[in-house]
Amino acid sequence: MNSYKTKILIFAIIFAPITFFLGLWQIDRAAEKDNIIEKFNELQNNPHKSVNNEESFVNWEPISSYGSFTDYILLEDNALLDGVAGYKVYQYFRFEENSGFFVNRGFIARGRVKNEVPEISTPSGQYLIKGSAMYKNSNAFVKNIEESDKRIVQEFNIGLISNVYPELKTDNVRPYIFNLDKNDQFKFKEIEKPINMTSDKHIGYAIQWFGLCSALIILTIIAFIRKDE
Repeated sequence: MNSYKTKILIFAIIFAPITFFLGLWQIDRAAEKDNIIEKFNELQNNPHKSVNNEESFVNWEPISSYGSFTDYILLEDNALLDGVAGYKVYQYFRFEENSGFFVNRGFIARGRVKNEVPEISTPSGQYLIKGSAMYKNSNAFVKNIEESDKRIVQEFNIGLISNVYPELKTDNVRPYIFNLDKNDQFKFKEIEKPINMTSDKHIGYAIQWFGLCSALIILTIIAFIRKDE
């Protein structure tokens, strides 16, 4: 066996299994996404549970609450919707004295200048709002930095809220986000979804990886059956 064929064989032995297992991994991810969507659809058929009666919920479980919005607002930076940069708007909602949660009111576009935030009004009065409970996992690669506008954060983090609004330290702030229904009168543009990538895309990636694996094996076989020149 000449050195050329030896190199091809080593290359195939290393990368054929890698591409094959990457394809399997994408299929597993597709199954996970289908499972998430199935559970999400089941939850959406359930009645809204009152926040006043329970403190914890399943992710994306329908919930409701009666209370009032406050002036405490957080803006999560680096949000992107339909190619437009902006913020996710979180506004604190009290349903009883010293108890509340942040409501995800959706997406707003930023101004032309960085940290230029459009005016966000606070609804006056008390309202019955409906939505779903949403838990956000902390991203270790994202660090909140001090911005010119203290309301702007790089990532929404329940544990860091008191750093922005010390007056909320005495409040029982719920550990979830109240994701306002898309048809609510106080909702901006909807941006949150149960999954970021559909199972069909994962299947497409799996086909690509399996295709690369097959091509690599076929080319290796062809290289070996050719006579040495």
